[in-house]
Amino acid sequence: MKYVWGILAALLVIAGALTLRPDLIPGFDNVALSTPMAHLIAVRPWLFIAFMATALFLLLFSLIRYKLVGAGRIALAVGLIYLAMAIFHGGTVYARGIQNPAQLGPDRGITSAGTGNGAITVLTYNTLGGSIDEEALADAIQNNGVDVVVLTETATARGTEMTGRLATRGLQFQQFDTGTDEYATEFESTVVLVSTSMGEYVQVPSAAGLPSSVTVVSATGHGPKIVAVHPFAPTLEGIDRWRTDIDSIYALCSDSGPFILAGDFNSTVDHQMVVGGACKDGAIEAGSGGLGTWPTRIPNLLGTPIDRVLHDGSFEGIDAMQFESGDTDHRGLIVRLAPAGD
Repeated sequence: MKYVWGILAALLVIAGALTLRPDLIPGFDNVALSTPMAHLIAVRPWLFIAFMATALFLLLFSLIRYKLVGAGRIALAVGLIYLAMAIFHGGTVYARGIQNPAQLGPDRGITSAGTGNGAITVLTYNTLGGSIDEEALADAIQNNGVDVVVLTETATARGTEMTGRLATRGLQFQQFDTGTDEYATEFESTVVLVSTSMGEYVQVPSAAGLPSSVTVVSATGHGPKIVAVHPFAPTLEGIDRWRTDIDSIYALCSDSGPFILAGDFNSTVDHQMVVGGACKDGAIEAGSGGLGTWPTRIPNLLGTPIDRVLHDGSFEGIDAMQFESGDTDHRGLIVRLAPAGD
């Protein structure tokens, strides 16, 4: 019986260890990006809670066993291991950042007055078919000096409404989109707004395999390429399509810069590491990357950070915040990117 408990303990430890850094396990890619592992590595805060609860249970159980029959060493060992793994998960979330100011600091970057220090402020928001307070969104854009707006699950007509709303505030934006106006397909649509302060931009075809994406480039070549992304969700039935989508998205990290990728990635930095995408995460650099943007029904400290702003390394995230508006199940994310080295 002792050997049976030893085998069960070893299996329990192995199962827990697989959630720590699956990207470091050779040949583990398919498992890490399949059900259920793909979903588990996306919820580190919950893994922290589960592992801590398991550790406390095993440590208490080992103490009781020791007091009663002088045994419990296996439970003690596994409990200590799970305690260490819980600390790793919690520490990873903390290291990625849990700052969430009510507003970004003063905008010293690109504005209508000039380029400033060259910082670009990016907002990404999954509006769930426009289920937001548009005035609140306009406030967030104006108050934080946003230069680039990425709105996923947002039809073209709603983007036009927002562009007009911003114009009444003296904010001029160029609109680019997937050309989707009907509600039936609104959830597959994306809108990108680029401030005229960034110079003239033009829309170009997105790379193959990028669904619901919008790609825009500077007409003069003096600004970063901007790619708005929104892959398929990792549902049980659509996990293969999801894996194909994120492969295509993170493959963009090998492109020459400067570029910015933003949107609802339906994946976290942990999935990115498994795929091997070398993009930098602006929210993590700014100290806010550990907070979840989805779903809004739970605190962001327990959520999943799938709405993201990535770049090629030409920038550095220096400030970030989240905000909520309306009935969408996502939080909006604003990240300020300054030129690297400034």
